[in-house]
Amino acid sequence: MKVAIYIRVSTEDQAREGYSIRGQKKDLTDYCRSNSLEVANIYIDDGYSAKDTNRPKLKEMLKAAANNEFKAILVYKLDRFTRSVRDLYDLLEKLNKFGVGFISKQEKFDTTTAMGRAMIGILGVFAQFERETTAERVRMGMVQKALEGKKPGGKYPYGYDEQGSSLPKEFSVLRQLRALYMEGLSYQSIAAHFTRLGIKRRRYNWTANTVALTLENPFYAGIIRFGSKLPNGKYPQRKREERVDVVEAEGSHEAVWTIEEFNEHIELMRRRSTGGFGRINTYWFNGVLRCGRCGSAMYGRLTTKRSLKDGTAIRSAYYWCSRRKENKSCDMPMFRQTHVEHLIFEHVKKIITDNELIDSDKKKFAAVEQKRQDSIKSLEQDIKKVNARIDKWQYAFAEEIISLDDLKKRMDEEKKSLDILNAKLDKIKDSNKPQINDTIFNLPSLWKMTNDEEKQDIVCAIFKKITLHTEERNVKGKKNTFFPATAEIEYR
Repeated sequence: MKVAIYIRVSTEDQAREGYSIRGQKKDLTDYCRSNSLEVANIYIDDGYSAKDTNRPKLKEMLKAAANNEFKAILVYKLDRFTRSVRDLYDLLEKLNKFGVGFISKQEKFDTTTAMGRAMIGILGVFAQFERETTAERVRMGMVQKALEGKKPGGKYPYGYDEQGSSLPKEFSVLRQLRALYMEGLSYQSIAAHFTRLGIKRRRYNWTANTVALTLENPFYAGIIRFGSKLPNGKYPQRKREERVDVVEAEGSHEAVWTIEEFNEHIELMRRRSTGGFGRINTYWFNGVLRCGRCGSAMYGRLTTKRSLKDGTAIRSAYYWCSRRKENKSCDMPMFRQTHVEHLIFEHVKKIITDNELIDSDKKKFAAVEQKRQDSIKSLEQDIKKVNARIDKWQYAFAEEIISLDDLKKRMDEEKKSLDILNAKLDKIKDSNKPQINDTIFNLPSLWKMTNDEEKQDIVCAIFKKITLHTEERNVKGKKNTFFPATAEIEYR
């Protein structure tokens, strides 16, 4: 019968206690010879704990088991495989589905026999008991932490370091995020604005979803919450054993905004989601509009109410430079929203009719994307080479070709190389793929059929940056409707 040998050593202490790679390998190969077992492969996890099943060679072995490359797995002792009854039961259930047995030399545990298979059922009872008692202990501990004003678990969110201390630069971004939302920008517009400025949420670009989740997070208002509650006060659908009461307490951490500010923007989010966010508060081009004079962002504002002859009160949307708004350091005139719309459609019409420009852009984007894909392939190949070298160092140690000190030195070097390569790969994969958005060619007809929110989404999906240019400075009265200006546009 073909068997796979699995060996695990996590610390030097275990090596001194007789669990060394060399010791396990010798005992298990001798066991195979004396029991007429054929060794199909040897899998070695060096430096990994048995606290969970997240081990590279264990995963590789389970994949081979699914492919019927052997009929049983042989370990020196049960704790070499796992230290959790629950994990052991789950692993044995998985192996049973593959038709693969499990043998532990020290405990004489063998699921290839009738008695060994009966043990799986007994393990299942203990696994369920362990699962429930662990969940209960964890839940009680997390509730107590929340009541004490401490974060009950998990990583601290954006804005805080690993110890829960505030990060001034990220706090500034969070306050800016809320200010943009209160000024009328949508989640998507805020995300696009931050992406254009190169502001990331840790290593990743902001998205509409992460903007919304940030605004909804009570932690930023100094509130520790354990348990889930929907905005309407109802609980989400959960299994009975997972349902817990919501615990809220004042946290000991520094808050980004006050509870009053939190309640204010939560209420605004609810109004917008239920249709209470009217047309008059939507600015189509927020998040992508830039001042061509100073380079700052341009934001929407409304004129004061004026009445038509029939008594209808109206307010018009304008855009103004943020520097002009904050400290009057820029003299860029304000633009009507209809003026910006006109400038953009004039530009779009030229793009649609200019076939040569379209072809040129497609070729340029295709070349950039090909270079990106080549870089990804090259990095993935380099990662495979490093993993192959790690395997060779482990087997060299098992065969006593190199010492333990040499192995540790080599493994440290290879792991550093892996970290660098994986970081580069993540960066390239996270980068936006350049492409021509086909929506632009249907924009004139599509624009007429959309409401304000949909217009805003379309703008953020198509345009990366719209920079307004004009020689005008002091524009007043009717002249402010359409004055000489141009729009410089960058597409996503």
